[in-house]
Amino acid sequence: MPLPRPEYPRPLLERDQWLNLNGTWDFAFDPDNLGLREAWYKEGIFPQKIVVPFCVESEASGIADVNPSAVMWYGRDVNVKENWLTQRLMLRIGASDHWTRVFVNGIEVGQNRGGYVPFGFDVAYIMKPGLNRIVIRVEDSPSLSQPRGKQEGTFRWPIDYDSVSGIWQTVWLEPVPENAIEDSYAIFSSEPQKLEVTVNMTRIFNGGLRVKILDGERLVATAERAINNRIHAKINLEVEDVKRWSPASPYLYQLVLELVDTQGTVIDHARSYTGLREITCNHKEMTINGEPLYIRGVLDQGYFPGGWYTPVDDAAIKRDIELTLALGFNCVRKHQKVEDPRYLYWADRYGLLVWTEMPSGKIFSTELITTLTNEWLRVIQRDRGHPSVMAWVPFNESWGVMDQTNKPAHRSFVDGIYHLTRSLDCSRPVVGNDGWEYSSGDLWTLHIYEGDGKSVAERLAAVLDNPREKLSADGRVGAFPDTKVDSLPVLLTEVGGIGYICDGYRGESFAYGDIPTNIEEFERRVRACAADFSHTTGLSGFVWTQLTDIQQEINGVLTFNREPKLPLDTFASIFKGIDKYPNKTKPVRE
Repeated sequence: MPLPRPEYPRPLLERDQWLNLNGTWDFAFDPDNLGLREAWYKEGIFPQKIVVPFCVESEASGIADVNPSAVMWYGRDVNVKENWLTQRLMLRIGASDHWTRVFVNGIEVGQNRGGYVPFGFDVAYIMKPGLNRIVIRVEDSPSLSQPRGKQEGTFRWPIDYDSVSGIWQTVWLEPVPENAIEDSYAIFSSEPQKLEVTVNMTRIFNGGLRVKILDGERLVATAERAINNRIHAKINLEVEDVKRWSPASPYLYQLVLELVDTQGTVIDHARSYTGLREITCNHKEMTINGEPLYIRGVLDQGYFPGGWYTPVDDAAIKRDIELTLALGFNCVRKHQKVEDPRYLYWADRYGLLVWTEMPSGKIFSTELITTLTNEWLRVIQRDRGHPSVMAWVPFNESWGVMDQTNKPAHRSFVDGIYHLTRSLDCSRPVVGNDGWEYSSGDLWTLHIYEGDGKSVAERLAAVLDNPREKLSADGRVGAFPDTKVDSLPVLLTEVGGIGYICDGYRGESFAYGDIPTNIEEFERRVRACAADFSHTTGLSGFVWTQLTDIQQEINGVLTFNREPKLPLDTFASIFKGIDKYPNKTKPVRE
């Protein structure tokens, strides 16, 4: 069979030498948790086969078990070149949910907790030339203190889906120097006009950092600086005749990153890219490159036919982005999932803005604080170099911090994560808690559906007039009494949610409000809801719920198989027709 997901998995830091370990692995469930005691990492016999990098619940994995045991084991042999063992050899996993332990030739080389970010271990000291055995143990759990997003836990909310367990992003080997570039990101500013590139190394380094910027094949800027006993370095470059990145013109510059030793020899080399753009928030307005930015967004849960959490190929990613743009949206709110870096790569290329959100836990605890904090900071480090990423959102609708009003620890967690996020990245807005109960953040974001006999516009007007207005059935307010939101841009980040059951659908159905009985009523309801809030003065954007149907949720504008419920042009005319800055007479460039 063709190698699944053959493309290099880390587009912001690409190397020439690497070995893709996707494909068929040996596999075994461990329902009685016997593997560690019986040393399966040494002599384990795994009777099943699984296709990596697809979770066990997915069809593409070849397992398709929606109720897997908590513990599972993977194994495969890999042939390693002798010259790869003369330096560090990193075994990397893009994402594995949730507690992963890695063994090589019967010896444990490392562990990771968290289901959404990459991790890796140096295995050169334990591997030998020729065949080596890699064994991976993954343990998931239904704990509601585990950051799990929309995955089913110990009970299933009406908006939860089947779980995601095991490896779900690419596994690969790559040799790197003893001291290597670990990650990098670039931030552009126009006053003064410069690109600041930050590079982090694997250990303290003495030598130099060289950065080149290319416009296609043409070198447009280069800079070099000395590094003395530091593990990171920043370097500023000036670019003339800047081609700025925006949704209307998503221009990307190529970056070449080099570490140079004290004799001037290049010891590490990697390729990256960047988009030169600025996103700011001031005077109740969002701007990109100094021009007003109106968000026409759609909520996207990030589940894919066949692969579930994992697109079966790059074409599936491009198709989703192309459909999103064709529907009239310029932004996608990735909801309760940290997306595959390849999705962000194509969003960078196509000019689709991405709202990055941390999957929530549902019960406040020490486990939630430590696990979510650790993983969220790694999400930011992984993705802050993508120009398409326009906002960070660590919490949604107070999930996991449900008692902020009465328990200071809950609110302190939200405020603390907001400030930690800003400490890692000040180049884009941070939303502390999306939906309601604002306490800290650069945007005021609200979730409002039709209900209580009131239209969206009526409910929105009430909360804009009085931020202490209750927005949810359990009495959650738009903003806490001791906060000020007067100067913040306001976005309606969940609205719509109108369901429609297409021919052939069978099973449970969930949507917001009554479900239309025919396609004409569905179109009328969508048009009416969009028109209802389209002329709201001072609104900086909206996010429509949602892109696709998923299991019991039938409120997508597309079916799960990506068939539009109305013609694409019809949806585009509705969503692009929502007035941008109706209080302004000057047209805004797309």
